[in-house]
Amino acid sequence: KIIAGGTDLLVEMKMGKVHPECLVNISRIPALRYLIEERGLRIGALTSFQEIERSGMIRKNYTALYEAAHSVTSAQIKHMGTIGGNLCHASPAADSAPPFIALGGKVKLVARDHERVLPLEEFFVGPGKTVLSPKELFIEVQLPELPHGTGSAFLKLGRVSADLAKASVAVMIIREGDVCRECRIVMGAVAEKPMRAMEAEKILMEKKWSIPLAEKAGEKVSKEIRPIDDVRSTLWYRKEVSKVLVRDAVELAWERAL
Repeated sequence: KIIAGGTDLLVEMKMGKVHPECLVNISRIPALRYLIEERGLRIGALTSFQEIERSGMIRKNYTALYEAAHSVTSAQIKHMGTIGGNLCHASPAADSAPPFIALGGKVKLVARDHERVLPLEEFFVGPGKTVLSPKELFIEVQLPELPHGTGSAFLKLGRVSADLAKASVAVMIIREGDVCRECRIVMGAVAEKPMRAMEAEKILMEKKWSIPLAEKAGEKVSKEIRPIDDVRSTLWYRKEVSKVLVRDAVELAWERAL
């Protein structure tokens, strides 16, 4: 197993869920820890939540990602937890996945004899499973340069402040005057992997903005998601709370898209 921050892997090892024969520690490779503005933004796999939160550029231009990092309330996890580890662990409740997908993120995977770049929404297969092969290393996340008139937001609800999400949502909106030209709504912790609510997006796209439209999008999301009952919440509650989270996140993203 590859280990970076170890905030997920070490817990699973202590619980007896995984038994790796050996660990390969990549945490001290400086070439995998970076934030580079280059026709958008490139984020190295070892970049921590703390570094994301402290970036003024991310807070201004990729607000949903900043809010996701800020929502990680444990100081230890913020300091040790890495973006690459959070995504490769492939938890449906991973905080960074919804904003990265909403913002159009792609991932770069590298092996000895090849490399590939693919949209992050194609990276996840199911709980704890990705398309990453045993011979590949997750190198970076790539975010596009966002046009003027873009706004984004991330909201999360957990049992307590330092818990994983019962449900979360990231929204990216591109507006032109009073019209929503583009919209991406991505839900976390309500399906087997982070999911785009494409039917809800259609309700908003190319429409004149209104609060009732945001409420309608929230209602549609509650019908699209595939939540389960587990130790954190119930299927019923996740469906109900998703309506409110989506409505509020859509309104926030719209207000920021000035």
